[in-house]
Amino acid sequence: MSRVTIGILTYKRMDYLISLIKDLNAVKIKIDLIILNNNENIDVFNDIADIVDSNFINYKYIWNQKNHGVSEGRRIIVENCNTDYLMLLDDDIYVEDINLICRKIINSFDSDKFLGAIAFNIIDFNTKKNNRYEIPHKNKKVNLNADFYTYLIIGAGLALRTSAVKDVGNFSNTLGPYGFEEIDVAFRLINAGYKIKYLHDCIIEHKKSPDGRFSNEMVNYYALVNRTILAKKYLRKKYFISCLVIRSLFFIVKTKNIRLLFKAWAEIIKTESHASDKFKQCFYDYCKGVSGFLYY
Repeated sequence: MSRVTIGILTYKRMDYLISLIKDLNAVKIKIDLIILNNNENIDVFNDIADIVDSNFINYKYIWNQKNHGVSEGRRIIVENCNTDYLMLLDDDIYVEDINLICRKIINSFDSDKFLGAIAFNIIDFNTKKNNRYEIPHKNKKVNLNADFYTYLIIGAGLALRTSAVKDVGNFSNTLGPYGFEEIDVAFRLINAGYKIKYLHDCIIEHKKSPDGRFSNEMVNYYALVNRTILAKKYLRKKYFISCLVIRSLFFIVKTKNIRLLFKAWAEIIKTESHASDKFKQCFYDYCKGVSGFLYY
């Protein structure tokens, strides 16, 4: 019986997906593989089925003829996951040793029932160095050659305790299609009493394909909207205000699009915030203990 599911969203990057599946074919333990096709008009089932070539892989393909976006797409993967643990990978990832990563995930989760998520060591495929934007901590000088507890996970590659992510409500179906969906889950896991750990030897390499991505303007738009909505819904008012002000300034400096800024503010304003959604003191205690940064 499989202990680990690997979930992959794919959109307009068939060559990268095929390369990743070939990496996964090296697996020597039973795994489930769920591929959700986010292409609206392109059925890739036959292409993928011809590439999956391992008796250790139980393969499931999902295609609803629509682009679910990242958060809703990963929500669907979680709903279809029947194993203890779930590894989520972008489709433009290179995995040198899938067996090592699977073993580390299983051993780490098995040895600590309060471990809710695992952050991976994500390296740029071309430079073979860590990209500062894919370091799972606000302190970009943190020692990445040692394991540490953290408060962030990075969407390109991570692992989750399936029961934990389902307990906290799964990935959001209300966030915009891209950006901060994994931070939303990480924060809710911490609020529920789970820990997040970075494992330095769970190494994956990110090719950062330009295909199938939003424009830089829309990436900045969803970074402003989604991150500020999280602060408004869950965090204390000072964190919401600081996030709104600073990310709005970032947005206008990077895009110079006043009209789109007003649209972002409208999205944020209409999002309801309820006292019952606010995080407990344990969330802030945990983040302080791992030197977390919540202001933006």
